[in-house]
Amino acid sequence: MKTILIPVDFSKESEQALTVGASIAKRISAKLVLTHMTEFDDVSLTHEPVDTMTKRIYYSKLTSKRFDEFLDKDFLENIIVEPVLQNHIDFKSISTMAEEISADMIIMGSNGSKGISEITTGSNTEKVVRNSSVPLLVVKKNGIHFSSENVLFVSDFKEESVDAFKRISIVAKMLNAKMDFLYINLPGKSFKSTKQMDETLFAFFKKAEHPDPVAAIKMVNRYADFSIEEGINNYSHLSSADIIAIPTHGRKGLSHLLHGSISEDVANHSMKPVLTVKI
Repeated sequence: MKTILIPVDFSKESEQALTVGASIAKRISAKLVLTHMTEFDDVSLTHEPVDTMTKRIYYSKLTSKRFDEFLDKDFLENIIVEPVLQNHIDFKSISTMAEEISADMIIMGSNGSKGISEITTGSNTEKVVRNSSVPLLVVKKNGIHFSSENVLFVSDFKEESVDAFKRISIVAKMLNAKMDFLYINLPGKSFKSTKQMDETLFAFFKKAEHPDPVAAIKMVNRYADFSIEEGINNYSHLSSADIIAIPTHGRKGLSHLLHGSISEDVANHSMKPVLTVKI
């Protein structure tokens, strides 16, 4: 049985993720594993062990009740749902948990992150994007009705992205979705001639063990724009893409501040669902 992991905080964004997860689970006969992280900090509470235990029991019961209320939805009928309570807050651990339970994908709701918070801390969803080697689907609470008929894979098609491409292809196949391909050609030093793009694409599909790399090259849409994010947004509005799929390097620390992350920006700002996987 397929497994879908959904981190929840009982917000509207979590409910949107649950709605999408239920829709997918019904189509592929998957179970949903919902995880909620408590706000207890073992270090800060060690001075009062008895009081800590009382608080943990109380919070566990309260969370259990919130889970019951959160899961009291008609669209979850006939779907296996497993709630899991974690006694720590660490969004990096979501990826670890996904691997431990052999999750096929993670689904998270997001309302994006803006302004200074986007530069310094980012959203909880971003933290999972940076660390997850399991495909992560980011959906927005105010997004259009979810559909997964067409997945648009966006990449620079460097050979380092092949493994991420294979994992995204597995998800697309699982969703019974058609995959389209997009290469954004940028001005300046990043510009590539048609011949250079063909060489890059051929090497990529050959490494990906595509049965016909030459034919695969012809399937890639080439779009010119001033930035990757602008190109993705502009092209996706013209295409029939339901989901934008993009690999990520998972940059952290100073590297993230200096160079940013295209996948995080797209996940933050795109109204369409975004599927990411760490390179």
